[in-house]
Amino acid sequence: MAAPFSLAHCEQPAGRYDECRSEEGHIRPHWATIESMLNRIGASGLNDRSLQIEQLIREHGLTFQFDVDQKPGQLGSVPVALEDQDWTGLSAGLAQRVRVLEAVLDDLLGPQTLIRERIIPREVLWGNPFFYRAFHQLQRTEESVSEESAGIGAVSRSKRLHVTAFDVVRGDSGRWWVTGDRTRAPSGLGHLLENRIVLSRALPHAHRSANVRRLAPFFKSLREHFRALTPRAMENPRVALLTPGAGSYREFEDSYLARYLGYTLVQGRDLAVRGERLNLKTLGGLLPIEVLWRHVSDQNCDPLELDPASLEGCTGLLQTIRDGHVSVVNSIGAAIAEMPALLPFLDASAKKLLGEELILPSVATYWCGDEQPCRFVLNNLDKLIIRSAHWVKEFEPMIPEQMTSQQRGELRRRIKAQPHRYVGQERLSHSLTPVWSDGQLQPWHFTLRSFQLQTADGVEVLPGGLARVSPAPELLGGSARSGLMTQDCWIVSDEPVDHEETLLTAESQTIRLRRGGAELPSRVADHLFWLGRYTERCESIARLLRTTLTRLAGEDELDELSEMPRLIHALAAMGQLEPDYAIEGLNGAMPRPDVMLPDSVFDCGTTRGLQSAAVGALRNASAVRDRIPLDAYRILRSLHHEVVVQGRPRGGDVISAIERLNRCVTLLLAFSGLAAESLTRTHGWRFVLLGRRIERAHQTAELLLATMAEPMRDESSLCEAILDATDSLMTYRSRYLSITQPAPTIDLLVTDESNPRSLRFQMQDIEQVLLELPTSAKQVGLGEDERIAADLTRRLLVADIANLCHCEPDMKRVALAALLDSVCATMPKLANAIEARYLIHTSVSQSLTGEPDKHAPLAFSPMSLP
Repeated sequence: MAAPFSLAHCEQPAGRYDECRSEEGHIRPHWATIESMLNRIGASGLNDRSLQIEQLIREHGLTFQFDVDQKPGQLGSVPVALEDQDWTGLSAGLAQRVRVLEAVLDDLLGPQTLIRERIIPREVLWGNPFFYRAFHQLQRTEESVSEESAGIGAVSRSKRLHVTAFDVVRGDSGRWWVTGDRTRAPSGLGHLLENRIVLSRALPHAHRSANVRRLAPFFKSLREHFRALTPRAMENPRVALLTPGAGSYREFEDSYLARYLGYTLVQGRDLAVRGERLNLKTLGGLLPIEVLWRHVSDQNCDPLELDPASLEGCTGLLQTIRDGHVSVVNSIGAAIAEMPALLPFLDASAKKLLGEELILPSVATYWCGDEQPCRFVLNNLDKLIIRSAHWVKEFEPMIPEQMTSQQRGELRRRIKAQPHRYVGQERLSHSLTPVWSDGQLQPWHFTLRSFQLQTADGVEVLPGGLARVSPAPELLGGSARSGLMTQDCWIVSDEPVDHEETLLTAESQTIRLRRGGAELPSRVADHLFWLGRYTERCESIARLLRTTLTRLAGEDELDELSEMPRLIHALAAMGQLEPDYAIEGLNGAMPRPDVMLPDSVFDCGTTRGLQSAAVGALRNASAVRDRIPLDAYRILRSLHHEVVVQGRPRGGDVISAIERLNRCVTLLLAFSGLAAESLTRTHGWRFVLLGRRIERAHQTAELLLATMAEPMRDESSLCEAILDATDSLMTYRSRYLSITQPAPTIDLLVTDESNPRSLRFQMQDIEQVLLELPTSAKQVGLGEDERIAADLTRRLLVADIANLCHCEPDMKRVALAALLDSVCATMPKLANAIEARYLIHTSVSQSLTGEPDKHAPLAFSPMSLP
């Protein structure tokens, strides 16, 4: 039985507000269940659950990570609890703040009464470099219709702020303060949902016993609200979540939310405005989008009227909004309401527009654009935090107290030169909450990001939020990216909570049955195509490496392995080894294979090797994680962990490398099986299959060209190695027993239509898949891709094995080499033809050669993926 364990073991600094204990040191009543749980599981149980949480997050890939080179955040094994009555008071203030910011934003982008009456200085708005005049009076047609005649949908669409977030902290007195508003596209909603799901698995039934209020009703309301936003009366409108895409800190969260809510995840290049409507570009044509939940910055939404360099938005989107043909959440221009420079004037604005005083005060903020506040900031730098006045992401908050005298002097000069760009904020103390860290309970500083949904019926506040904790309060002063750890936030009720309601509850309307596939966006098809290619490349290289290393680990000496030079040549041709190994005469000057190969297996310097392919596979899977099974994504993360994250095996010995390669091949086979059995036979599956078949044909042809084009004196060992590397040895022995010869080997891998590893089998599959893809009504006859495939299939069909195996006087299999050269040259042409026909509009090109693409998004470095 675990030793007695209590929250009382956690230190309680004097004078600080403690979330779990009163000033007298007594456990607060709403923490009683947590106290009982901790006493039951003990310190060892908390350690075990911390490891379990870490494992769950790693498998799901749902880390609170904002940059690819940033260490993923952690989820604490101890939740933070707030009492229901306390939360009710806080919620009232949060709901009011939404209404205030809605009114302020509506005024700033409309009549601008606040500016005319100098309640808000005009420089706050006109001096903002992120304000575009296109935001002003970006009206929707519904606003000119009376609420009575238009109904609830028009009332909902007349709102500018739908989903908002506020960063709040509790001071030493127990009072809540708002430190920042997020009105554009607040991040963290998916991560708090992840926290709840993961912690509920690590601490099963704890939520029920503690009467924790559930999150599902909020997300259900969100879906119902988005459905009500459709400009046309529809029971099941298409809602798209617009994400910045690969390389963005939003990538994982957006994919998770899209999957959870059942929305279509799109990027800017998936969208097109046609006929005054916003459409999703798919292989089957254009599909109208009714509601767009945007997670890109305001200025990036429409390159026609806003930032012309943006690739994240859609040309013509603003005019579509004006015409009332699409609803956008939140309204473009909503970021104006989150300007830190607004905070000093928010209370006066609330009184003017709503006749109310703020229930929740803002942290004391001084806009340097006014002379007196600027003087105060300059005289009290060491007591303040300096932020951007106009955009929370313009630069990271600065703490002058932690700067050198030279840095403070430079900051003073910058503020004096452009005072309107800066605000100074009071450095609030944060309440404390217990955190399990380094094997003990420690009091860490706590801040909360709340989330609100504004509907036609009012404002609904999510019960809880994204809790961030840190041992140092200054680490919590930035955006939601800051802080060392997140915690699940429990709102504990005095009464039992209804746990029957779920987001998965059956809806009232009847959905028309149909079969999907044609609605696949071309960008998604592109990622699926390359996912197939990269996974197949991983398998080909891993198998050949394993075959080569297995022979090095055998009883024979290196000089006795006649097949080894050819295998090394093949690895060099595939890009796993330096090209010099493929040049006859130079390979003798290179390091010995038994010394070099174990390290090269996990060498991040090989731009076309195993590591590069594993990174490419995970990158493309991440881009379409809402389209592939979760188990498939877990497999590729595990593969990435084996190949990239773990690095070289200790000691770099052959046996360790073989064991790792065995696990890699097993994972890749699991992915292949899952792709075959879990992906529906739609266009998405076809593009994965096309990628796999094209890459397998290319890899097999390269392998045979490097090993079999020139005969050897005794080819038995070489043929066996090739069959092993292509997973065809069992098939061969079932037909020909133990004798291995070139002719049956070449037949099995080149012209045998029944072998899934042969070149002819690949081309048969490719031809069949191409026939099943959509064809333009204007096309007459075969497309370019179909002609290329048909021509190569014919060459394989008429190929004569005796001729392929025939050796010319110069001791070369000329016919075989010509055929394999043709396959190697045709596969890139075929891939390009497929991309030109279906994927040409995508702006991001990919390459298996490892050559950088200047148009590509932020790439994953080999050691940076989560």
